[in-house]
Amino acid sequence: MNSIFILAFEYMKIGAVAIGGGYTVIPFLYYLVDKYKWFNVSEITQMIAVSNLTPGPIGINMATFVGLKVGGLIGAALTTVAFMLPSFIIICLLSKFLKKNSENKIISNIMYGLRPAAVALISYAGLKIMNTTVFNLTKFKQTHQFFDFISLKAFILLILFFIAGLRLRKNPMILIAAAIVIGIFFTL
Repeated sequence: MNSIFILAFEYMKIGAVAIGGGYTVIPFLYYLVDKYKWFNVSEITQMIAVSNLTPGPIGINMATFVGLKVGGLIGAALTTVAFMLPSFIIICLLSKFLKKNSENKIISNIMYGLRPAAVALISYAGLKIMNTTVFNLTKFKQTHQFFDFISLKAFILLILFFIAGLRLRKNPMILIAAAIVIGIFFTL
């Protein structure tokens, strides 16, 4: 029960600084793996996949997923509320201020500076995910075999989904459905 409250507190801190959307939460998940060992690195990829497939914001979905894994239904509810609470408070406090001061040069520059930080967090998350799904540097260091460094199947799928994503920008559900079908195919 104690770990549920620690998790909720950690997610409250994450919710307070996760600027730029749900994908910016991913680097914090790696931090939680290192600090608490509640889940492992490969499970982060599963969390992201499940969070993408379920309706709602990805950050909230991941908070719920982690909370469920660590503390069951109570953990899921508590972690989700803890994650959303800072954003709710910050938005309530800042919305009127930002509306009044939208033309203020300092406020504009602050908002301008936050965008690259969000892109950096999302890029970091993407590279970490790619490192666990396509590349395996740890195994390569042990064996020095090329096919232990790269999953050729995952790399080819990455390229194909990237190209398809460029063409199907307006309908990502097609990519998600295709990923599900391909996953089932590889399972069989």
